[in-house]
Amino acid sequence: MKKKVVSVLLSTAMVASLLVGCGSNSADTAAPADDAAPAETTEEAPADDAAAEEAPAEDAAADTAASGDKFYIYSWNTELQERLKFVTDAYPEIADRIEYVNVGDSAIYQEKIDQLLQTPDADDYPDMIAFEAGYIMKYTNSDYTLPVTDLGITDADLAEMYPYTITIATDQRDGSLKGLSWQSCPGAFMYRTDLAESLLGVKSPEEMQAKISTWDDFLATAKEIKTASNDATRILSSDGDIVNTFMSNKSEPWVDKDGVFHMDSAMEEYMDVYKALEQDDLTQKTTTWSDEWNAGPSTDSVFGYFGCTWFLHWTIKANCGGEAVGEGTYGLWNMCQGPAPYYWGGTWLGATANCSDTALAGQIMKALCCDTDIMTKMSEETLDYVNNKTAMKTLSDAGKGAYDFLGGQDFIAVFSPLADKVDVSWMCAYDQKVNELLDTQVKAYANGEKDKDTAIADFKQAVADAYPGVTVE
Repeated sequence: MKKKVVSVLLSTAMVASLLVGCGSNSADTAAPADDAAPAETTEEAPADDAAAEEAPAEDAAADTAASGDKFYIYSWNTELQERLKFVTDAYPEIADRIEYVNVGDSAIYQEKIDQLLQTPDADDYPDMIAFEAGYIMKYTNSDYTLPVTDLGITDADLAEMYPYTITIATDQRDGSLKGLSWQSCPGAFMYRTDLAESLLGVKSPEEMQAKISTWDDFLATAKEIKTASNDATRILSSDGDIVNTFMSNKSEPWVDKDGVFHMDSAMEEYMDVYKALEQDDLTQKTTTWSDEWNAGPSTDSVFGYFGCTWFLHWTIKANCGGEAVGEGTYGLWNMCQGPAPYYWGGTWLGATANCSDTALAGQIMKALCCDTDIMTKMSEETLDYVNNKTAMKTLSDAGKGAYDFLGGQDFIAVFSPLADKVDVSWMCAYDQKVNELLDTQVKAYANGEKDKDTAIADFKQAVADAYPGVTVE
């Protein structure tokens, strides 16, 4: 059985920490079990695991070396596994140690991880876990994860990172950093250059930006596209395509450190813009990620998308209907900021509280997320926009950002200033669930089932029902 260096924490203590949201230390403002570990996990660990006794020194030394022990890294797809190849290429001696576990389904990933974290004595207990932006705070604001300083990572190692990627992974209870990301995911508006010229007379990204620099401009341009195309083209595929731009521009978290709920003004604007898109028939009214939605980049029915770094390559390009200039819409795309800077998604890597080899965890995270040379190579070969300013500048200066899919536009030069603008001070551990509750009411308002005041009131009531400890006024 794999020996653990770090003593097992009582399940009750871990769950209590996990349930803390938005920097609050109060159990009264805790998120419920569906946003955290299952309620049944409050049982205490077996006495031999829960004891505070330290492992003998000789055992600790053996654990640090961890000779022959498997080091388990969990994720929900193959992306991280493919990126780890760059680490093992640089450090081949650790390749046989890494046991990558692909759960295979993002929908069940959290449930699986929550279960595993309650079995710290298991041979396949995760040493490191991948986190998505939508739920990373659930784990970093808990005792399930270790500060990166415990892994030997210093401030100097973080110097090239975009600040928002650090903020997201910081435990709001004590300010300790609990995870690192190898990627940065700023967003932009991606649009068809041929349609922009034929329908709007727009010939450059600068001209396009002027047409959509505010949401009022965006809606006016959406109407212009609809009219000029004789109803054949819409500015977006789905009403929901705007959600990330608004979520990224809130001025305060849903729930503050005192456990008080806030309805940000940006969310009211989101409701109004969503309704305008719906009522004025300005989108194709598809469902995001549906087959119809995915088909949009290969047709003339959709003018553009709000997308981020990974979205450009693996959604727009992948669905454009071609693999080279002249095929489908390949080469007929450009990017500009749009009404506001924003980010979308990203994956972080963190070490668990019972990580069997903190030295190896630190080595992996430094190589994947901090090493400029490795990250430069990774970006050049995979087109990842990596979380390293020097790496991205080096590639852009060398002309490696010029992208034939974008008609030669430098995607790095577009994303770099946008990454610097990303602000995530509004994020909190309640985001995933509260956003779902909001979505229900936004749709009801947009389709005319409710007026705005009623939709907001019902939204607040839903939040109060979901989180009895939160003050909702």
